[in-house]
This record gives sequence, C-alpha cells and structure tokens, in this order.
Amino acid sequence: MKKKISKSTEERILDAAIKIFSKKGYSAATTSEIAREAKVAEGTIFRYFPKKKELLHGILLKAIDIFGKEIIIKPLEEIIEENKDKSLEEILKVIIINRVKIFEEYFDYIKVILCEIQFHDDIRQLFIDKILKKIIETVERLVDIAKDRGEIKDIESMIIIRSVIGMVFMMLIQRQFVPLETSISNIEEEIDLIIDIFMNGIKKKD
Repeated sequence: MKKKISKSTEERILDAAIKIFSKKGYSAATTSEIAREAKVAEGTIFRYFPKKKELLHGILLKAIDIFGKEIIIKPLEEIIEENKDKSLEEILKVIIINRVKIFEEYFDYIKVILCEIQFHDDIRQLFIDKILKKIIETVERLVDIAKDRGEIKDIESMIIIRSVIGMVFMMLIQRQFVPLETSISNIEEEIDLIIDIFMNGIKKKD
C-alpha cells in the first residue's frame, strides 16, 4: 500500500514540477531537475509518482481543483451575483479585471495546462469537463440576464459566449506571450475599449 505523503512534501514536489514544466515543457523536463527544485531526493518523487505523467496528472488535478472551484468558477459566479443589477458592460469589466489578476498570479499553472491539453486527450477532456463547461454555463447565465433585460440582440447564446470567452482569453494570452505596445498604458482603459468594441456588435440599437 502506498505510503501517504505529507502535504508539505507533496506541495513542494508539485510546485517544483510546475516551475520546471512551465520553463522547459513536459517532455524536456526531468525528474532530477524537479527533485533539486523541490529539495527532495529523486527517489521520493518516484515513490509517489512512479511515472512522470503521473506527476503531470497530479499537477493538473491540483490546478483544475484550484481553478475550477475557488479561482475560476466561484469568483465568476460571485461577480455575476453581486453585480446582476449593473449593465452588461459594467459586469464584463469587473470579470475581465478579475481574470487578468488570476492569469498573472497563476500563470505557471495556466501555461502548462494550455501546452499539455494539446497532446494529452485525457487531460484535455478533464479541462473541458471541469473548467470550460463550467465557464460556459456561468457566462450563459450572464448572457440570459442581458437578453431578458433587452440589453443585447437576440443572437444565439453560444455565439455570444464564444465571443466573450475568446475576447477575454486572447487579451490575456497576448499580454503574457506577445506584449504589444499601444498608446494606452492603463489596463482599465484598454478593457473599456475592448468591451466597447464588443458591445457595439451585440447591443440592441434604440
């Protein structure tokens, strides 16, 4: 029977692995590098994670558990509930500012997830089931609220949802991977302009 690893050691191994995977990629990373980063013997890693892919799964399960429950879904639901009487533009601004902070704080985890879901079907499906579907369900409620209030056109909800998610996601990716210089230095001003461009396409005309 596998000995239960102490949480502190497990956390060190997982945190070290995410740093190495984020820097070098899953395929190029070695367990010896992870062991050095975690300050544990390499044998300790193999005892609890016999294969490197099991370590990757451990990281992603941890990330999905954190993101899916406390970091991604819960704050999103709270933002919508607490701001439901505000306009869609105002709610979107609060959401995007929140997502920017999350993306920057948990970038190492997000980077590994985005890389590895391209190559591992089981991990991709886990991401879809535990994170993406929940995001879609939550954003759909926001879209329905805006439709019921007559704020936006009667466009198919999934088209709007994909546009919202795509808009936010690409902004976050661009800021981290391909930072482009603009005359706008204030992030909130940039968000306002992005939302204005988006809303001009879906807003009901008087």
